[in-house]
Amino acid sequence: MCLDESPVFRSIAVISMVLALSSSCATTSHRPGWTDSQIAAGSVVHADIQKTRDALAGVIDRVRERYQIEGISLVLIQNQDTLWSEGFGYADRMRRVPVTPGTVFRAGSLAKPFTAIAVMQLEEAGKLDIDQPINAYIPQFTIRSRFDTTAAPITVRSILCHHSGLPTDLSKGMWSNESFTKVAAKLNEEYTAFPPNLVFSYSNVGYTLLGHMIQEVSGENYTDYMQRHLFEPLGMHRSGMRLRPSMESYLARGYRGGVESERLPIRDLPAYSLYTTAEDLGRFMKMVLSEGTLDGNRILMAETLEEMLEPQNQDIPLDLNVINGLGWFLEEESIPGGGRVFRHGGTTLLYSSELIMLPEQGLGVAVLANSSGSRALVSQLAEEILKGALDTGQQAESMQVALQAFSREVDDPLPAAPGGTYATDLGLISIRPKDAKICACIVEETFDLIPYPNGWFGVSQDSVDSLPPSYKVLGKLRFKTQLIDGVEVIVAQQGEERGILGEKIPPTPIPEVWLKRVGNYRLTNPDRAFPLTEPKVMLHQGQLCMSYKMPLLSNSTIRVPLRPISDTEAVILGLGRARGETLRAVIVDGEERLRYSGFEGKKLKGY
Repeated sequence: MCLDESPVFRSIAVISMVLALSSSCATTSHRPGWTDSQIAAGSVVHADIQKTRDALAGVIDRVRERYQIEGISLVLIQNQDTLWSEGFGYADRMRRVPVTPGTVFRAGSLAKPFTAIAVMQLEEAGKLDIDQPINAYIPQFTIRSRFDTTAAPITVRSILCHHSGLPTDLSKGMWSNESFTKVAAKLNEEYTAFPPNLVFSYSNVGYTLLGHMIQEVSGENYTDYMQRHLFEPLGMHRSGMRLRPSMESYLARGYRGGVESERLPIRDLPAYSLYTTAEDLGRFMKMVLSEGTLDGNRILMAETLEEMLEPQNQDIPLDLNVINGLGWFLEEESIPGGGRVFRHGGTTLLYSSELIMLPEQGLGVAVLANSSGSRALVSQLAEEILKGALDTGQQAESMQVALQAFSREVDDPLPAAPGGTYATDLGLISIRPKDAKICACIVEETFDLIPYPNGWFGVSQDSVDSLPPSYKVLGKLRFKTQLIDGVEVIVAQQGEERGILGEKIPPTPIPEVWLKRVGNYRLTNPDRAFPLTEPKVMLHQGQLCMSYKMPLLSNSTIRVPLRPISDTEAVILGLGRARGETLRAVIVDGEERLRYSGFEGKKLKGY
């Protein structure tokens, strides 16, 4: 329901453009090597990175124009040196205000590493224990569950690494001025999506609770705590979890499709409300790469920071190769020659961000943009800048974001299953034999598949040419059905990298009480700032589904498969973000309504 922000969600977009990288980067002092041309507008380009900058600059402008991305700001650092910081395009096109490294952007879920650091600061101070249940610190928090949470309670640690089983979002009121501390009480009417520590499932709700906990434990307002204990000690003078008056004149306007659009308020500040600049993010990365200290100010102990960057979920089979630290996504050699990688990004309405660090190389990069639909570009641009700085010798002829699965090998415990229907982020995918061929039914379309050795299959080239744009990524993948930790899944592979695409839906009869709920609905508590429209309960290829639209995100219909588990409850099928969540029938004023993620809907008469 919300936007964002994990390797899983870098996986669906496809963008191509030409790059030429030819540079090397070496550690050097600040003064020697600066050229004269880049001092204007606060930009910095070190001589050792000049060729990379020159190769990328023209491409950035061409791609901005092609994809209607109004402005981009970036910074590249090595250890304690800034090698490159520059802005491209406009922070305010109408007033011709250019983007600079000091331009303020919304950075979305880049808020999460900062919130995580604040949590670890409080643990260092002895004020909390991240292995304790979250409700030890927020007593008013409770949530319904269909699982046994006594064996594995929702701990602070499980929230930090997105394994709490909490819902992804509480969608009603996300884009409002409502206090984030009200979320804890509102969750009393919601259900957990998964048992704790079953599977990676990204949760903005979880980080909102962490911010509430910071406020309760520290005795300080959350935003004040962040300002006094992180941003001020780091010298991040144009950063905050709220837009302070002193930052307003530096804020980049947000654009959608080349048109300036309204910037909506954000409720869940601890999860995705960071305002910051490329310059400030450069200072943040210097602190992390110098083991928690910057300019004599210690933000975290070195051993605490190292704990944050250690894998937390290697014993969870369903995660396949998604590796989480505490507040970070971890990778290994995903940047060729880079060694360990830790990263986070953010996508919020009208803005995108990506921050990547290579600790073994002492390198870090951050890229910010002020237009919707820019996340794929921002993410890949950050990677290409690091490749250029590493001088891997690999000339990048194109930039492409396809399925970002992960590099750890997976043993196949069973041979490929004969087929079935799977709940995926691309909709329902059905795999079935037909006259010695395999077909896939995606939404309303059917495409031929071709077999490959060892049980793998892919979309035929003829079908690739006819795929809708949002599904063309399938043409670059190979698929295989597999049983992992007792769960039947479909695994997607690109090159040597693999990831879980979806979970098999078991054929189950639909109870009559749920068949009677099929029809169109009207929301009785609409969110006027961020509307959800056209809610329906429907049958799709014999599968019970819920569908709706979120016009500010996309014109596409969001359709998710449901499995009734009682006369009043149905769960969204699948694994990961927004899966496992509950649609519930409730009685309000003597009438039945359906409730999901804070919204309530009443069935329209005649359906």
